[in-house]
This record gives sequence, C-alpha cells and structure tokens, in this order.
Amino acid sequence: MPEIEHVKEEVLNRVPAEFRPLLNLDHLTAWTAARQREHYEDHGTYEAARAMFQAVLRSQEVKGDGKWSARRRARKVEKHLTRLVKASQDAVKASEGLRIAYADHVRTVAALPDQRAAKAKAKADRRGRVNDFAAKSLNKTVSAVIARPENDEEPSGEPADQSAGKGSSSRTVRGVNDLFDRKGA
Repeated sequence: MPEIEHVKEEVLNRVPAEFRPLLNLDHLTAWTAARQREHYEDHGTYEAARAMFQAVLRSQEVKGDGKWSARRRARKVEKHLTRLVKASQDAVKASEGLRIAYADHVRTVAALPDQRAAKAKAKADRRGRVNDFAAKSLNKTVSAVIARPENDEEPSGEPADQSAGKGSSSRTVRGVNDLFDRKGA
C-alpha cells in the first residue's frame, strides 16, 4: 500500500489486523461510506422516535396543568432524543471528515520528497548566486586596488562634498581607498 510505505514495521505490527485495511484509502472510503449509511439510518430512527415521544408526551394533560406544563414535562424526555439525533448527524460529518483528512494526509506525505528536493535545489541555487555575487564583488575590489595609478591627478570616486587632504606620505587623500598601500593585493 503506497499510503503506508513510510510507516515502520513495528508500528504496523501493533495495529490490530481488522483495522490494517483501513490504512488503504480505497478501503477507508468504502468503510466510511458504510458508517455514514448506518448513521443516516440511526438518524432517521431517532427522528421518528423523537416525533412519537413529542406527540404522545405533549398530549398528556393532567387535571390542574397550566398552558405549557405538558410541554415542559415532555422536554425532559425529548432532550435526550434530540441529543441522539445531533450525535448521529455529528457522526456522519465526522466519518466524512475522517476520509477527507486521511486523503489529504496521504497526498501530503506523497508530495513531501519532491517538495523537499525542490526546496534543497532552490537553496543550493540561492547559495550559488550569493557566492557568485561575492566572488564578483571581491574580484572588482581587488582589481580596483591593483589597477589604481599612483598619481594624484586621478579623479576620485568619493562624493563631491569630500575635500582632499594630505596623507602622511604627502599624497593627496580623497577617500578611504587612498589610505591603503596600493602595491599589491
């Protein structure tokens, strides 16, 4: 079964044999459909029983009763049948929810290896682009430091509002790059 290929054998061995087939999505679909039919049948039975109890108990009037006395007495019995009706509706919804949730789980687990591979590839590509950018930047910096002429008439890359000053070696200093010795990289 492809649905359980990532489950450890020792875990599967602990699952009772009558429930193991439910791990197959097709079998689970048939099983939940059968449970839904049962719950629908129960729902109809509970509705009929509630209607019968309402008709009989609400018509029991005792001498001296007020206008709503019979209805109040009947509600004490009806509320339990109403809870049965609601529970059967909830059971139908829960069995459908189980099938949908398991199908989604199987789909998610099957897609995980491809998603993780794509994520790893994207991460490697991103790292490669960052490494390429860093290498290019370092190469530009090194070539700029090496290729710079020694004469002071060279136009500076510093902003226009920076004034040139004399450095300790009597060279004109226009910016940070002029402070470093340019004899090698």
